[in-house]
Amino acid sequence: MLAPPNPIISVILCTYNRAQLLPKALNSILTQSLQRSAYEIVVVDNGSTDDTLAVVKELQSSCPTIVLVSEPNQGLGHARNSGCKQAKGRYVAFIDDDCLAVKDWLQNVLDCYKQVRPEPWSVGGLIVPIYNAPKPPWFKDSYETDSWGEEPRFLRKGESFTGCNMSFKKGVIEQYGGFDAGLDMKGNCLSLAGETELYRRIWSAAGTTCIFYYSPRAVIHHVIDPYKMTVSYQLKRAVTAGQVSYAMAQAESAFRRSVLFFGSIVMLVWQSIVALTHIRPGRKCPNWAIEELYPVASHCGRLLAYFGVQFTFRQRPIVDSRSRWANQT
Repeated sequence: MLAPPNPIISVILCTYNRAQLLPKALNSILTQSLQRSAYEIVVVDNGSTDDTLAVVKELQSSCPTIVLVSEPNQGLGHARNSGCKQAKGRYVAFIDDDCLAVKDWLQNVLDCYKQVRPEPWSVGGLIVPIYNAPKPPWFKDSYETDSWGEEPRFLRKGESFTGCNMSFKKGVIEQYGGFDAGLDMKGNCLSLAGETELYRRIWSAAGTTCIFYYSPRAVIHHVIDPYKMTVSYQLKRAVTAGQVSYAMAQAESAFRRSVLFFGSIVMLVWQSIVALTHIRPGRKCPNWAIEELYPVASHCGRLLAYFGVQFTFRQRPIVDSRSRWANQT
């Protein structure tokens, strides 16, 4: 079966060095309940040095609906923009290479565009963690769950979706200039918020005319590897979030940036006091560190970035020796 010439929706999957997880992610898309002729799969390889290309080409031999794109400029923003340029669908849906789509994910996304009025510019759904290794007893599902509630609704001003379960009318992405290639993951370096910046840019330009719709029935399972189930990773992510928020604030006026700077100082002091007051007998130390120190670390990252101090954190290997999938063939 050849790739559909006129797909309704294009699924864009950007990948870097995740050859062991990629087949499961792609198979979850290939087995969707939506008629195969209604969608295409655009895989964007972002300079992988493992067996990613071989894995995709092997799947292509039996599933020509997969379109392979190579993006040499490293960075998730570059890869997403390349995928959008290649996409033929009226809508584009994004999923990450460490995610699994439930069988009716695409059908639910398309139903929102067809049935919800006014027609959404963007549709996103629920992200639920699944674990690639035994979960520490203290680690809560809420640390990796992304939800806007149990009921479908339109997003309020300033709200946005997470990149591994978001979709757009393709024309909206084109109209607002695509993803900022300076943000988000680059190779094995931890970063984030590329999609947050795009949503913020759209909100800023269009205001309350934006139509973003959340459907809890459009579910993606996010595979959580062992390295993410640690206090150190969670706090590194918090510092990185602070650094990225500083970068996004550069588009604001000088007065607004000053307000944000002094506001961060106040919030850093306040959150530190709150964290200390929440120390109590019986509370597990890792939970206290993640739940109370996360905002402290984020404000620290933002303030250090203001003074030109930037940290670059490298992620651990995507599949490590404790992973359930590490030794699967």
